[in-house]
Amino acid sequence: MVFQKKYSIEILMKFFDQYPQEKRGRKKFKEKEIQNTKLLIYDEIIKKAHKIRATCIGHIREKTIKDLIQITVSFYRQ
Repeated sequence: MVFQKKYSIEILMKFFDQYPQEKRGRKKFKEKEIQNTKLLIYDEIIKKAHKIRATCIGHIREKTIKDLIQITVSFYRQ
């Protein structure tokens, strides 16, 4: 099963353009946004596994393409 979600740092960049003093000391915005989006996708995966009563989640493959994060997962049931 494939789960995917788009991410964007456009809102952050607009905020820092308006308030440049807030950007001081903050780094790696894109990596943090990717990490947050992945956490949201994994939350969906766990909810789906619980819904279908899967006993195990296996073969997790993550792929990040431009502004799209794609996670492929297989579920196992007994």
